[in-house]
Formats: sequence, C-alpha cells, structure tokens
Amino acid sequence: MSVDAHWIAVGPPNHWQLAIDHGIWGLVLKHEPQWAKLSAGAIVFFYATSPISGFIGYGTVRRTFRQDKPLWPPEIADRRVMWPLRFEFDVGSLVPPMRWTEERVVFKEIPPARLKSGFLPVPEGLAQRLLVLFPSPTAEPQTLPMPTHGDLQRMLVEIGQIQKFVAEPEFRMGTQKLDVVWRKMVLSVPTYAFEVQVGGDVFHALGKLKHAHDLWNSRVFLVGHSDQFDVKAEQLLAGPFHEIKTELKIIDVSDLNRLHELKREVRETEEKLYLV
Repeated sequence: MSVDAHWIAVGPPNHWQLAIDHGIWGLVLKHEPQWAKLSAGAIVFFYATSPISGFIGYGTVRRTFRQDKPLWPPEIADRRVMWPLRFEFDVGSLVPPMRWTEERVVFKEIPPARLKSGFLPVPEGLAQRLLVLFPSPTAEPQTLPMPTHGDLQRMLVEIGQIQKFVAEPEFRMGTQKLDVVWRKMVLSVPTYAFEVQVGGDVFHALGKLKHAHDLWNSRVFLVGHSDQFDVKAEQLLAGPFHEIKTELKIIDVSDLNRLHELKREVRETEEKLYLV
C-alpha cells in the first residue's frame, strides 16, 4: 500500500460512538486535499481525543461522498453541516466502547502535536506497527452496545429529516420537553411526537405524549424495548391514559434500528444516482 493508503482521523469520543454506529466519518473543508486522496480499501485509524486520548480502532474505507444533511449533535443543534466531506467505512478492529479508557492504544511514535491536524496520512511502516497493537479482526466478534437514549433520538431525527420533516430533539412543550418531534414546517406544530423509553418512568412518557395529542392532535409514538414495558403501558392505557389507547403506537428498538438502516441505504443510493 502507498502512503495514501493509511490515515488517522481525530475526533471526540461521542462523535466516534455515533460514527461507528453509522459507519460514517466526516471532515471539514480544509481537509479536502487529503479527502480527495481517499479511496476504497484505505485504512483509517480512529483516534479519540480527551478524555480517552488514544486510538480505539480502525476501519476500511468503502466510499467517499459529500453530505448536506446534519448528522453529529453540533450540526443538528446549529442546523448546518460542519463536516461535509464524508466517507463510509467498515470496522476492522474496535476496542469495546465501554473499555476505551482502559484499553485505548497509546502510540508514542506519533507525537500528539501531529494529531491536532484532525486528519493525516500515516507512512506504511508506521501504520504496520500501529496495526499490530489492535486485536485481530478474526478474534471473537465484538458485541455492539445496545442503542442509548441519545442514539435512538438521533435515529428518529435522521429518519424524520430523510422524510423531509423538520425534525428536532428536546422540543419544548410548556415546562416539559418531548424527546423528538417532526414538523411539516418550521413554524408548524408537531405532526409526530416521540418519547424514547429505555428505562425509567413510562407514566411520565405517556403523560407527555397525551399532552402532545391533546394540544396539537399529534400522532404519538413510544419507542423502546417493547418486551420491557408492554405490560405496564397496557395497564396505563387501560386506565389514566385510555384517551390515547387507540392513537399510541409502540416502536421496538430493533424495528427502529432496521428502519434507520433502510432509510440511510435508500438515501445514500439516491445520492449516488443524483436523484436528490
């Protein structure tokens, strides 16, 4: 492989968690000369900044593409794309996220000052010495962590955006906040309201959804591990929340995850064919 076949991408741990879930990383425009040299099969090492401050894995590039839709939390919050130069990757080896602090790879042959550039090529010899520090890809398969509350919110936001809604998390409703809403226009009321429930108080979640339905006639959805709250939800829907029993839809995490994958696949295929 040439010098352009190995790279280091630098970013905060929370961005890496999202990137690994999606199999996508993004770069700012100043890195366009480097990004233009990326090709399928190139190896990219994942470096997580403080508080991890170490390498957490590597992946193989599948393709590069430009993106005009937000993905990372700062992009969603500002409603603008900050890292438009994207590439897809397949994970080759990954330290389990819950053990990044203890098992990160510290490679002193690359000075910390160089890593501040954010994206840089690695010479072949140096890359090979770094590769051997990671578990073999043929070792026991890594078990990906269950999606967190934040992961599920981000999935809902991205699905809504793909479906051309104004989708946003933490939507204020009086003194409360709905986890995610989809609106047809910026100034319109929520057409869809979602509460994500991966633990905690189902009663409170249903209360917010009932209020959204009463206030705006929103379509209401409860997202989570359905086998964990089906019985409790049914009891509440037969009692204090009987008014929304026929309106509420329960979405299991596995179904949402699958829908998110399919939506992304369709969107990326449309982008590849210039149909968007």
